[in-house]
Amino acid sequence: MIQQIANTEVLNFLQEIYNLAQTHLDNFYTDCIILTQPPDGVEVISLNDYLQPDRLLPQIKAGEVYQKSQDIRIAASIWNKIYSWKTLPGVLALMTWAGVGLDARLDNVSFVLEDGEPKAIWFHDLSGTVIYPKRSPIPLPQDYPGKIVNSTEALHQNVFTGLFQHNLAPMIECVHRLTKLSKKTMWGNAVNASEGQFAELSPCTSPDAIKTDYSVLYEQPCSAVMPGRNPLYNLVRTEQLNEPGLPATTTVRLTCCLYAFIPPYDEKCTNCPLMQPQERIAQIKKYMIEAE
Repeated sequence: MIQQIANTEVLNFLQEIYNLAQTHLDNFYTDCIILTQPPDGVEVISLNDYLQPDRLLPQIKAGEVYQKSQDIRIAASIWNKIYSWKTLPGVLALMTWAGVGLDARLDNVSFVLEDGEPKAIWFHDLSGTVIYPKRSPIPLPQDYPGKIVNSTEALHQNVFTGLFQHNLAPMIECVHRLTKLSKKTMWGNAVNASEGQFAELSPCTSPDAIKTDYSVLYEQPCSAVMPGRNPLYNLVRTEQLNEPGLPATTTVRLTCCLYAFIPPYDEKCTNCPLMQPQERIAQIKKYMIEAE
């Protein structure tokens, strides 16, 4: 009973932060996170089951990308991009904006599916969530029963252990084993799904928090991301645009996600390393006009 009360207090506090996040952050970061059990009738699958080889390989082959390309590596890379976009941004945004360290290890999360595709990630047990009070947008309740950390290093260690060491890394190993898709390509997809959000969070987040987290994630060859070499390190570069009306620079991937190789081979991502500078400028201008 005592443990149940403690878990309820933790959930209530996290729900209050989540509600604030919905008003301060882009909905993209909150819509991909679910803290309470989904209602009956919603399609849910644990990530452990989602990654079972006898399910995963047929799923990748059944997708539109494989039907067009007949190349399992291309199809696997696009599948992997979707996985990264649904798994990383919300967890990292709450870490940077609010000092919330959700436990994203495979054993603790499920995908909520819509038409068979990942829509959001549900966290089964929030008792392992850590809070770094210095970043919290609201004060901790008196006698808060949840886990508290007192440094960014401890926050990073808790978040990254679950998110990267016990989620992305085994997923990447599984996909590589089944499809032979390059691990570097998949870590590049992880960077692609998360690196840009730090600029987007800057209007509502501490500059120090953004600088610290960005550096640990992408600029340090050895960091808390993973034991040994940081697999997210040095996977993007800065390209000068030198074009009136556009930002001075843009970020370009060092590894192609293989989207450019889907027949009829007439599209590339804006940050594709295969794109020429003038081609990139033209595409950025096109997207800016469409957004107006």
